[in-house]
Amino acid sequence: MATRDVPAKYRAAMNQMMTPAKEVAKCPAPTQDVVLNLKNRAKAITTAAYGPENPNLPNEAFWRNKADTWDVSIEDSKKSVCGNCAAFNVQDSIKQCIAKGIGNEADPWGTIRLADLGYCEIFDFKCAASRTCDAWVTGGPNDGSADGEESMDTELEGGVEE
Repeated sequence: MATRDVPAKYRAAMNQMMTPAKEVAKCPAPTQDVVLNLKNRAKAITTAAYGPENPNLPNEAFWRNKADTWDVSIEDSKKSVCGNCAAFNVQDSIKQCIAKGIGNEADPWGTIRLADLGYCEIFDFKCAASRTCDAWVTGGPNDGSADGEESMDTELEGGVEE
């Protein structure tokens, strides 16, 4: 059956199933498995207060809690986001994995740009640059310039487990 004969809503799933295992192994599992990605993101929310839910809103209580946790001003807490965290991987190779996992159901590159997505190397999930968590580490993002994008330091076997 040719790809064009498959209904659009099933194409991404079909392509994912038909991708050779060797090629899939290059990407962290949460970039290809939305359920695993959501599980890992939920763990970041519950264990490290990942958020805010909607970064476009004021989220005063969220940022006040973050400021109290870090013992800094609210303004300073708002400067420590995933987009400048050392664990936020924005290498071209990880963005390719994220795009592949999104598939053709949506515009993968438009989604990546709009949400400013990268990959959290601590909690193993697709992460938005405008959010933060208690595990934030100075020195990011990881754009590959320090290591020449030779390898991803992610666990490829499935990410965070409970």
